[in-house]
Amino acid sequence: MNSNITLSDNLERELISQAISEERPVNLVKMFKAVIASIATAVSSFVEMFKDTEKAIDQADRKDHSTGGFSW
Repeated sequence: MNSNITLSDNLERELISQAISEERPVNLVKMFKAVIASIATAVSSFVEMFKDTEKAIDQADRKDHSTGGFSW
């Protein structure tokens, strides 16, 4: 639609009403897969963060032995 066109109030209400009443099938399997993929990505990122932190602590410990041998 052209953004310069002004809709009448009645037409706008009718379009909104149709959009609200329009039933869209819900694909639960697709939604479940998306949730699982998001959780897997979050867990993977969290694990990588711990690995990076462990590497940084090990590097700092090798450079400066005043950390007292701190490790995870």
